Amino acid sequence: MSKWLEAADRFEERRNSDEYFEVQSALGAIEKIQTLLNGAFRQLIFLIGEPGSGKSFLLNHLHTIWREKRDIILIETPFLTPIDLLKKLLTHKGVNVNGSDMEQLRMEATQLYGATDHLIMIDEAQLLSTEMREFIRILSDSKAFWFIIAMHRSEGEAILRAPHFKSRPHRVIELFPLTTIEAKNYIHSELIRMGFSEIIDEITPKLIAKAHRLSEGNFRNFKKIFYHLFHLLHYTNAHNKAKYLRPSSCTITMAAMNAELLHD
Repeated sequence: MSKWLEAADRFEERRNSDEYFEVQSALGAIEKIQTLLNGAFRQLIFLIGEPGSGKSFLLNHLHTIWREKRDIILIETPFLTPIDLLKKLLTHKGVNVNGSDMEQLRMEATQLYGATDHLIMIDEAQLLSTEMREFIRILSDSKAFWFIIAMHRSEGEAILRAPHFKSRPHRVIELFPLTTIEAKNYIHSELIRMGFSEIIDEITPKLIAKAHRLSEGNFRNFKKIFYHLFHLLHYTNAHNKAKYLRPSSCTITMAAMNAELLHD
């Protein structure tokens, strides 16, 4: 495999916590969440951000770093009914669930979780049905559960304006776009981690700034540009395309087009 393909593989979209890169807003989010969890008052925590801002990556990272300290449940596909959620919570605690009496299951889950350090994280929560959002609010009102609800910013803000959330205690934590400095640090740290420090000099600050601008600081889109850039450089070098053998403003633009961030 060429060095360019190896580099491309590093920037492929995945949620591997071992590859987590802590940007400032994520560090701040972790600190705020930890402070809330250390408190006695259990409440809903909403994690909001634009698609691609790193919400899913952050939840997976929290699952990895905190699973030895507290009981962590991560729900990545939130197509649940209230009874599904209760059964999932009880099964996670080793309970053999019999029957479907929702009130009985709710009381059992409340008793179990109210006595333990835990964190229930729901990703893509903008996809939850109105019934499920209301049920989570009811569980939260019991003061027995810790929930982190991760949502896209626009949908999340609309949901938070609903009376049954607006009128109850909750905290909102937002993830923000990469800064240009964070973008540069991310690229450099990934290339060094792969042992490709010789490529760093070719990915100049000017090129990183251009990729940052084209991605609008969106972490997922920023990674996409470099994923497509390195695939492009593999192709141009394999086919000796003399004008496009090295990273350049032109190849960054072409990569952004391949990532569908620019159009002809």
